[in-house]
Amino acid sequence: MKPVEILKQLIEFPTFQTTPDKVAEGMKDCAHFLSDQLEAFGFAVKVDDLFNVTAERAFDGKKSFLMNTHFDTVSPSSQWADALTPRLKGKELIGLGASDAKGGIAATLSALSRVDDCRFAKLIVQFMNYEDNGIQLGGKRQLGMPYFLSKNPGFKADYGVNIEPTVRNDKWTVSLGCTGRVSFTVTTIGKEAHSSNPRQGKNAIYDMARVISALRRIPPGKFKMEGFEGEMPINVALIEGGRAVNIVPGECKITCERRIFPNEKPKQIIRNIQTALDSLKGVNAKCEFNPNVQPPYIVDKNHEALKLAVDSVEGTVGYRPQLRIGLGRTDSMYLYHMAGIKTVIMGPGHTGHVIGENINIDRLNEFVAILENMVKPEA
Repeated sequence: MKPVEILKQLIEFPTFQTTPDKVAEGMKDCAHFLSDQLEAFGFAVKVDDLFNVTAERAFDGKKSFLMNTHFDTVSPSSQWADALTPRLKGKELIGLGASDAKGGIAATLSALSRVDDCRFAKLIVQFMNYEDNGIQLGGKRQLGMPYFLSKNPGFKADYGVNIEPTVRNDKWTVSLGCTGRVSFTVTTIGKEAHSSNPRQGKNAIYDMARVISALRRIPPGKFKMEGFEGEMPINVALIEGGRAVNIVPGECKITCERRIFPNEKPKQIIRNIQTALDSLKGVNAKCEFNPNVQPPYIVDKNHEALKLAVDSVEGTVGYRPQLRIGLGRTDSMYLYHMAGIKTVIMGPGHTGHVIGENINIDRLNEFVAILENMVKPEA
């Protein structure tokens, strides 16, 4: 099975959320397509009510290995009318999800179509839904991976690979883990007044400007490893305030996040934010932290999962991939923290969530060979 042809089919499925509380038909259709392919390769497949696809196949090797990624995508931009129409331009295949993460799925299916024997006793393949989207279920927003793990508390594998875009500057990299996240809101309380008499009020938006300045002065988090350097400041993402043009605003609210590197402690980040806000004189600011802090993770450099990934890349392309940390959230963090499954992150894409999302065909074909090297019997 050629990965380019599989990827073209996958791009045509509209696998993004269209209503907040109903699984989109495109997601269902794609899940059935993936399930059928895996069954044809000899896998026993289960699809849950969020259309997460989990498949297993037994071999004569040792240990169990997980190959995990997601098939849902962000919604296409209104400025990208043909996002679901795959288009080949030179070495690039263009289409929504080509890089994040349907290219990885296409390579996985292509590699699995050639597998007759395996170094592992059990090969587990997961094509998850609701990684780029969320769904309202039972009054709570759900994501596919944590939902699956909550319904399958005994789910285990010895280790695995989370297939997400890790090609940087057209070179292979492998992520040992990914950042976590702490999110919070800050509300400034002023006093409303008619705009013709502003001194009778207290402008909450002006106070918020001081809050934002204080947050921007907090030193960013930093992480270095083998030539890779990452930096994470606080991101002020949303702002709302005021209710009429002729009223001094009495309230302003911002929503923020701070990504967390594996060498950082979430409690210290929270203390730094609170200290910065407490230092502001004359500002009535209320800060509320989301209690659901997402912790980061990192796999030890000597772990078998990393050695297998690095050796498979080097054996395929002839150079050692750079090691790094994924700067965004992937399903690997849930596998690590909820199921205890150590996964490295690697995949043929380079970017996602943009107009004209694309994937390099050479990297796509290389990843087929990399995956074959990862699962083939040991010499």
